[in-house]
Amino acid sequence: MKKSLLLLLVLFLTQTIQAQDCGSYFVFRKGQKFELTSYDKKDKVAAVLKYEVLDYKPINGGTSLVFNVESYDAKGALLAKGQSAGRCVNGSYYTDVTNVSSAMVPKAANMTVDISGDQLVYPTPLTPGDKLKDASYSIKSGMEGGMTLMTLNVNIVDRKVAGIETVTTPVGSFECAKITYTMNMRFMGNRSMNCVEYLAKGVGVVKSEQTDDKGRKQSSMMLTKLEK
Repeated sequence: MKKSLLLLLVLFLTQTIQAQDCGSYFVFRKGQKFELTSYDKKDKVAAVLKYEVLDYKPINGGTSLVFNVESYDAKGALLAKGQSAGRCVNGSYYTDVTNVSSAMVPKAANMTVDISGDQLVYPTPLTPGDKLKDASYSIKSGMEGGMTLMTLNVNIVDRKVAGIETVTTPVGSFECAKITYTMNMRFMGNRSMNCVEYLAKGVGVVKSEQTDDKGRKQSSMMLTKLEK
C-alpha cells in the first residue's frame, strides 16, 4: 500500500499537462497523447504513466479539462487507470487533488482512498525569480466501514522559478522553465525531498527529479512519448 500512495503522489505532481488558454507553456488538444516514465534512484524504470486528453468545457474565465490516466509497472503490466481533471483560468493552470480519481491507486476491493488538499497553481508567465504558491495534500487509505489504515501528508513549500535551461529527452530538446520546491512528507516518519521540474513551452512538464537532503537522487521522471 505504501507504493500505491507514493504512485498517487507522482500522479499529482505530473498533472501539469497540456491545456488550452494556460499560457505558452500549456497547449491543449483533444485526443493528444503523451507518456511520462518514472525512474527509481538507480535510474531503473519504476512506472510508466500514459495520458490522453479526453475533453474540455468552457468555464468562467477559461476551460475545464478531463484526461485519462493509465499507470503501468516496469514490465508493462497495468497497475491502475482512471480519469483526472484540471482548470485553466485567466492564463494559469490549476491542479485539484479532489479531481483525481482514487481508481488510479492499486488497492484491494474492500479498501477506500480519500484525497483532500490545495490546488497547485502554475501562473503565466513563468519568470526566473518568481515565487509560486505553496500547497498541501492529504491521502488517507482505510477499510470500508471507516477504519483508517494509513495517512500520507505532503507539504510543498518554497516553490520558485529558478531559471531557464535546455533539457534533452527521448522526444527532443526543449528550452524549459526550471521550477524548484521542497516536499515535506509525513508517512511512517518525516521525510523531506528537494524537487525540480522542467516545463517546456507548448508541451508542459518534460522532466522532474527528486533528491534527499544530502543531494542523493531518489526518483526522476522524463517525457518519453508525445503525439501531437
